[in-house]
Amino acid sequence: MSDEEVELARRLARFKLSVRRTLGVSVNLDALRVDLDYRTRTLSEIEELTDDEELLVNLLLVRDLLSKKQDSAEGEAGTKPVRDYRFGARSG
Repeated sequence: MSDEEVELARRLARFKLSVRRTLGVSVNLDALRVDLDYRTRTLSEIEELTDDEELLVNLLLVRDLLSKKQDSAEGEAGTKPVRDYRFGARSG
């Protein structure tokens, strides 16, 4: 695991525990990482429900880390190696 992945895992764990402790709500971390609709809806709901400053700061950090991870994943998907067919189909 890279340092960024470890930081994300720690931040998500803190976030989940903080949400459960403060609001009594359980957050699905897998869905939060991979499902953009779930993430947007859940983070918005928590943001509106809480008055806890530490939870809000943690929420903003989680949102930022997950959006950076998504952006980098989309960037990597867009940089697939391209085959070069200038000298025929089998040259690439």
